[in-house]
Amino acid sequence: MLKTIVLQQKEERDMLLKRDYQKRVSVQRNEDFLISGLIKLITGPRRAGKSVFALQMLSAHNFAYLNFDDDLLLKNFDENILWQHLLEVYPDFQYLLLDEIQNLPAWDIWVGKLYRRGVNLVITGSNANLLSNEMASVLTGRYLQINIVEK
Repeated sequence: MLKTIVLQQKEERDMLLKRDYQKRVSVQRNEDFLISGLIKLITGPRRAGKSVFALQMLSAHNFAYLNFDDDLLLKNFDENILWQHLLEVYPDFQYLLLDEIQNLPAWDIWVGKLYRRGVNLVITGSNANLLSNEMASVLTGRYLQINIVEK
């Protein structure tokens, strides 16, 4: 079941990457942000464009994608099985985009594990206060934050 979810989300990612979005920041600024080995945290209110910003930033790179606005992913979440499927579906990925991660219970523990294992993470979340507080207490000094504001 999890592999099917990962494959469906890969199709979603590929479809989203084909859309024509208004560019938010320069390519060089994106690259400067991505170079860091720290977790890249993109926060802001719902519908502000966090996911689009993350997709634009990663579009020139090999990246894996998980969207936690998917109740099937949340109901079937098993970090070990999911990791194996990510490696199968996205061989040799450079970055892992975790979209709307705050929907996953105890997400901060899993993110901490991934970070300690050297996974280069880009994370979006719609509740800036929730994410900022959890990230500050659990992953102090391990992340860079960009806050997207509504236009």
